[in-house]
Order: sequence, then C-alpha cells, then structure tokens
Amino acid sequence: MLRDRYDLGLSTASAAARDAYVQASDLALTFYPGAAEAYDRAIAADPGFALAHAGKAQVRMREGNVAAARAALTAAKDAATGLSEREASHIAFFDLLFAGRTDAAIAAVYTHLTAWPRDALVVASAANPNGVIGGSGRVGQKHQIAALMDSLAPHYGDDFWFLSYHAMGLSEDGQLAAARAKIEQSLAANPNNAHGAHGFAHVCYEAASSTQPATSCPGGSPLIRVKAFSMGT
Repeated sequence: MLRDRYDLGLSTASAAARDAYVQASDLALTFYPGAAEAYDRAIAADPGFALAHAGKAQVRMREGNVAAARAALTAAKDAATGLSEREASHIAFFDLLFAGRTDAAIAAVYTHLTAWPRDALVVASAANPNGVIGGSGRVGQKHQIAALMDSLAPHYGDDFWFLSYHAMGLSEDGQLAAARAKIEQSLAANPNNAHGAHGFAHVCYEAASSTQPATSCPGGSPLIRVKAFSMGT
C-alpha cells in the first residue's frame, strides 16, 4: 500500500495520485496556495481516491466556498468503498464537522487520534484556534488544545509542521516560553512556513516582545518579517 508523508496507508494504486496528495496536504497544512489544485491532480490521476476529495473539501471550506466543500466531501463519501478503517474514520470526522455536529466531531477527534495520532489533517482541524475545539465555545478550549498537542508531540518528534501548531496551541494557552522555543525550532527547520510565521508573530505579540525584531528569527526569512510586521511586532 502506498503511504503519505506520515507513513499512513492510502487507498490508491497510483503513485502519481499519492505524490500529488502528499504535495497538496503539505500545502494545506502550511497554508500555502495551490493545495486545491494539487488535490485536483491527485483526483485526475485516480478519480476514486477518496482522501484526495476529502482534502479538497477541507481546503474549500477554509476558503469559505461551502458549496464546493460539500460537493468534494460528497465525492469522498461516494468513493469510500473499500477504504481502510483509518481513511473511513478520517472522512467520517469531516462529515460530522461539516454538518455542524460539534460535540460529536470533538469526540471523534479524540477517538481517531488515539488510534492514528499522525493523521496530520485531522490534527490541524482540531488544533487550529478556529477549528473544531477552538471554535466550540467550550470553557477551557485553549487549554484543551494545548493538552491535546502535548499528548501528540511524541509521535511527531522534530517535524516542523507539528512544532508550529504545537507552539500556537501553547501560545494561546499562555505558555509563552514553551511556545517560543517550539516556534523557533520549527522555523529553524523550515523558515518558509506561512503557519510558522503566523505562530511566531503571535508568540511575540502576546509576549509584548516588540523590542525583539522579527529578523532575529532563524534565517531572517522575508515571510517571517512580513508576517511579524503585519501584527505590529
């Protein structure tokens, strides 16, 4: 079975579809443009690749294109025959999320990530401050996200993407020193990471560390400087 960047099995026999899916997911996770188009390339290579349709649905929903997102998720469910347990659970979680069934979706996040902690697209939907937990309105949701990311951290090691999301979760929970260490580690590994730049700016802003210029970040990436400047750091 072909596998994604996090060594999770994918129900496609097409290497081209797998490669496009991995590229699309990397773009989606780091908030770079082109993710939907890359998912389209995966679908073109294998029209029955359910997770490529589900990935496209996530991107379109984030863009606010609800009709396109629902169409893509419907295509994912229509192609769901013969999926692995992990892939079926992945799609079922997003079905709950898109349906607005917040409590059921949050419960599904924990069940899914207990079994498959390296399903990064599900992690991203759970850990984003505006995601299923952060947007739930529950008391203590920021700490809940930070605790979830702490529990998942051993499964990701020094993965730059996870570190950036972990840092954001810690920052939102007020754990600024720990957040700063992780975001700097993330940016040292990949300075050209839009979500990492966003996280760095948040950490600096929330710590009121405007005396520390953004150019002091590892690599001094223009992306980091622009993002930090936009938030007034």
